[in-house]
Amino acid sequence: MALGRHSDFNRLWFGQTVSNFGDKISLLALPTLAVVVLDGGAFEVGVLGALRFLPFLLLAPIAGLVADRVSRRTVMIVADLGRFLALGTIPLAFALDSVSMTHVYVVAGVTGCLTTFFEVSYQSWLPQLIGTENLIEGNTKLQISRSVAEAVGAGAGGALIQVLGAARAITMDAFTFLVSLVALLVIRHRDVRERTEEKKASAKAELKEGLRTLFGTPVLRGLFTANVVVNLGAAMGDALLIVYAYKTLHLSPGQVGAAFAVMSVFVIVGAVLSEQVAKVLTLGRTLVLTAAVLGAGYILVPTGGALAGFVGLIVVQAVIGFVSPMFDIHVLSLVQGVTPNEQMGRVSGSALSAVYGALSLGYFAGGALGEAIGLTAGLAVAGAVTIVGGLTLLASPVAGIKEMPGGDAPGEGAAAADDRPDDAKVIA
Repeated sequence: MALGRHSDFNRLWFGQTVSNFGDKISLLALPTLAVVVLDGGAFEVGVLGALRFLPFLLLAPIAGLVADRVSRRTVMIVADLGRFLALGTIPLAFALDSVSMTHVYVVAGVTGCLTTFFEVSYQSWLPQLIGTENLIEGNTKLQISRSVAEAVGAGAGGALIQVLGAARAITMDAFTFLVSLVALLVIRHRDVRERTEEKKASAKAELKEGLRTLFGTPVLRGLFTANVVVNLGAAMGDALLIVYAYKTLHLSPGQVGAAFAVMSVFVIVGAVLSEQVAKVLTLGRTLVLTAAVLGAGYILVPTGGALAGFVGLIVVQAVIGFVSPMFDIHVLSLVQGVTPNEQMGRVSGSALSAVYGALSLGYFAGGALGEAIGLTAGLAVAGAVTIVGGLTLLASPVAGIKEMPGGDAPGEGAAAADDRPDDAKVIA
């Protein structure tokens, strides 16, 4: 592994791994606090959920502009410090018997906004930190950390909440951001800024420049279209999956939890094998096929459930879990690999805003479809949308890319041409 001895990446990886586990604690602890301590209901929990997505939808382009104008590492440090302080006010207010629903909303909103700035800067900084030739390995390792946190973090968070209470458990999440902050502080690499005169351009002009790069570069345009449509379909499917498991298959919460645990394990397996699969199939074909298999998984949920019930659901969840991280890892790595470093923040921010918008719309549309045409038909539509998203790549240069384009050495930034598909190895 090329990054095994890359000390700066390993520090970033360690900090993000700890932070990912902390995120899972708050993901469960904040709604628990709202319901159990503050006597909230579905509306309050829904607002907390919305506050996770809305900042990305509304602020990601601005976060991208900031990431291209100032030190991305500094933005990440400030975001970690802000999240540590914001979450730390919850246990303090609880100890003073003054915690309120408004306070919880404010903390969730502030944390969501800071997370938006952190994620955009982190995605923009990684190519410069490790070099484009190491992006798949780097994103794979970071995805494995997220997947393990998904599989283990929720259970650990539940145990902490049981032992310490929701408010005190949030203290643990706050300190994970402090660990991430320290990891960033000891990273030796610093941002390399190539632009001088261009920095004087107005914010509006710079945002337009980022959009021109996103939609004017065939590979980026193809990845953007596919990613938005695939996430739209997957969100529709996810919105219906749990309802189908309970209402149609009549599974118990324990069985549903087991099925999702199996999916989490296969997410880890898929992330680990993502680079090897792309080497066998080529990068472009891997993206098309993983999206198609993901969509087919949602379509086959009713078939698997009808034929084998609980076991069928587990098999389908394993397939969905296996291909999802492969698609995500390779889309992100390819975007990072072909985007000019000085525009990475704006391109990433604009793309993330649309992707999170698609997720929000997908969850809403999935629920509405389930009510209007039934769960089985709704899952079929969700799967079809996901497959169409993958097939859109056939109309772009992405499907012909064999492997990641080569990059500069870490810390030097990626060179950029006007039409980056030529930088990648394409099937003749």
